[in-house]
Amino acid sequence: MKPPSLHLFTLQPGEVTPPIEGDGTWESEHPDIAVVSADGVITAVQEGYTLVLCNDNNGLSKVRAEVKVGNKAPPDSILKAVELAIRDWREAGGKVLEKKNVYTIWHNPAAKNGFGWCGAFVGYQFSGAGVPMDKAYRQKDAPPLQDGTPFAVSQASQTKLYEGFVSRNRISGIPQVGYYVVYGKKGSTPYTHIGLVTRVEDLGEGKFLLETVEGNLSNRIKRFSYVYDSVAERKERNIVPIPGHRQTQPETFYYDYVENFYLNVFGQTWY
Repeated sequence: MKPPSLHLFTLQPGEVTPPIEGDGTWESEHPDIAVVSADGVITAVQEGYTLVLCNDNNGLSKVRAEVKVGNKAPPDSILKAVELAIRDWREAGGKVLEKKNVYTIWHNPAAKNGFGWCGAFVGYQFSGAGVPMDKAYRQKDAPPLQDGTPFAVSQASQTKLYEGFVSRNRISGIPQVGYYVVYGKKGSTPYTHIGLVTRVEDLGEGKFLLETVEGNLSNRIKRFSYVYDSVAERKERNIVPIPGHRQTQPETFYYDYVENFYLNVFGQTWY
């Protein structure tokens, strides 16, 4: 089955989009946030996030439009998770961590030799911040989470994390502070690595300056700053360096991202 065409909009209240081409019935999951006309014109109403869908007669989505309105602040528990992750980065001081460490023990104490811990690093922070976490990751009958309350998936595997967010309809192409980042690798799996968004700057035209903190890269905790191009012609090339004049914190950030990685999608921990 062909996936729905994807559109991403970051709007302010009162802004209107051009008509979106779609043959079917249009609906907004949260019309108090944004409404959509019969010909696919979206009007932002108030601060928040909603999905706008165009469904065919069988109820299958042909168009999926993500709409973020305004600049809603992340919940306190999400900010706490980000704060904890940055604290761990600072305390690690760039040192190499053992394969069995506090993050692997959090997820699976019985793993004597540890495991790839990028997902566990992020999950550990959300657990520490008291964010509700769901261990199930393939929930075909689970109701989607549509109220935007804080949520995370209590898994460490990149694939299981992705499946957990998908099963609860909490996948996004629009970055927000405190979202999981699911990276893919060119020519390989689309679920290769996990990071955490710590800052977002909307550059316009579908581009975002991101700052992240990420575990298990060369067995270290690292911070990155780069531009995510959500409308790149090729998804495998949607990470590009920020302009040179803005690369002012080399002691904090890596400005060249991992070769052959691309940004697949975000795990929506809140909206």
